[in-house]
Amino acid sequence: MKYVLLSLTLILCLNIAAQNSIKAKNGFVRVYNVQGKKIGKGKILNISETSLQLIRHGETTSFTVNEIGKVKTKRSGGNNVLVGALSGAVTFAIIGVASNDPDSQILRLSNGEAAVAGAFVGGTLGTGIGVISLLFKNSKTFEINGDIEKWNVFKEMIPN
Repeated sequence: MKYVLLSLTLILCLNIAAQNSIKAKNGFVRVYNVQGKKIGKGKILNISETSLQLIRHGETTSFTVNEIGKVKTKRSGGNNVLVGALSGAVTFAIIGVASNDPDSQILRLSNGEAAVAGAFVGGTLGTGIGVISLLFKNSKTFEINGDIEKWNVFKEMIPN
């Protein structure tokens, strides 16, 4: 019970620092240069006639249209898999320790062994869920290649 109360308290405290952040307009994007190398990522702060401004960890970065080769919306697929695996591992490790009975006649596991077993099972299930979520990701790629006309199409496609 004390783990539930501790977890609930931590979750409720997450919003305390959120009041000081700058509100980004849209979701997460990744920006690549004309050669295909990733040059930036973050949430869109501003889209002007000739530039894109992103914010990440409180720092802003600007890119001119001439620098931008393509823009991909949303995070990469590996992010879904990693978040799923970590969420499953932590959740099942806690459940493993909470439901462990060291005096059991069937399995005699210490709390550490129960946590590792739970983390393994939860990590595997979470990875599977992360992979399945990739089917519904629906990210988009906008080819800009420094072209102002393609840039205008991108600006129209991104909701304000």
